[in-house]
Amino acid sequence: MRRLFVIGGMVVCAAMAAQAQVKSGHVPPDATAVAHVDLKELNASPMGAFIRQSLDDNARRGLTWLQSMAGINLTNDVDSIVAYATGKLQMTGVVQVAYGRFDVAKLTAVAGGAKEFQNKALGERSLLSWTEGRKRRHLCFIDPTMVLLTWDEAHLLEAVVRFDRTDGATEGEGPFEQVLSRKKGRFFAAQVTDVAGLADANPKLQMFRQAEAALLEISQMEESNGVSCVLAVKAPSKELAMQLSQAAQGVQALFLLQAAQNPEAAEVAQGVKVELKEDLVTVTLKLKEESLRKMVQVRLEQRKAADAARRAARKAAREPADDGAAEAEKKPERPAF
Repeated sequence: MRRLFVIGGMVVCAAMAAQAQVKSGHVPPDATAVAHVDLKELNASPMGAFIRQSLDDNARRGLTWLQSMAGINLTNDVDSIVAYATGKLQMTGVVQVAYGRFDVAKLTAVAGGAKEFQNKALGERSLLSWTEGRKRRHLCFIDPTMVLLTWDEAHLLEAVVRFDRTDGATEGEGPFEQVLSRKKGRFFAAQVTDVAGLADANPKLQMFRQAEAALLEISQMEESNGVSCVLAVKAPSKELAMQLSQAAQGVQALFLLQAAQNPEAAEVAQGVKVELKEDLVTVTLKLKEESLRKMVQVRLEQRKAADAARRAARKAAREPADDGAAEAEKKPERPAF
């Protein structure tokens, strides 16, 4: 019996140790955008508890389905998710990498039920592909602690080769070291080197069109429960940095002036701090839990109202018109004489 307990303890320790490490070498140096979601840090923070409490019924059902069908518990099984793109910033060019602990057999079986599923050998691994919408989706398990997901098979094959090549590499190398490293309290980081391309894809970001690079970090507030957001934008020159700083301050002032029409945006704008140093503009925003709770409540109410309006419109479209009213419309008016 004691031997069984020892073996069981060894298995548990091995499972706990089987955690893939996010490495800078996993991302190509020519990437134009990189995002890192540190779920392990988020789930351990007070902000993680707030987010879980704020999930609506649809989100809870989605998480329940994910665990029951795929065996994935986002709270315990996934440590980090990294996404990167090379070239133009478009969804089909994004490579997603999940780090954690995965049931390869179960996930392969789930993927097997997808449309036009294929499973072909990739060395000692398997390349899983299926049709989603009108595009092909590609997935490969590097090992039970790391999985790749892309829309482009060539990108996936390149990533597999790069992962094998950097298997023994140390952390802290490459142009995306700051984004991919783990920081206490930080659960999201994103770096964009093609800011002009991002501005082209989103008209709301036109003010950043002349920037060289941008780094966004979202962390747990230290003084109270809430989030601290820091956006650092690097400009090609001091003069352009000054223009970006003035533009950011102008947007802040505009939201403050519209407090009567949009009190939420004005409240957020009050917490914004814009700083300029040489060619770097830093925008800092802190949101406490109370503010976040109000924002979540407003969004939930808006979503419920939109869902109710859609249901009412569908019901009205299905219901036939009143027969008596329709008949009355068909009859000509009686002559006056």
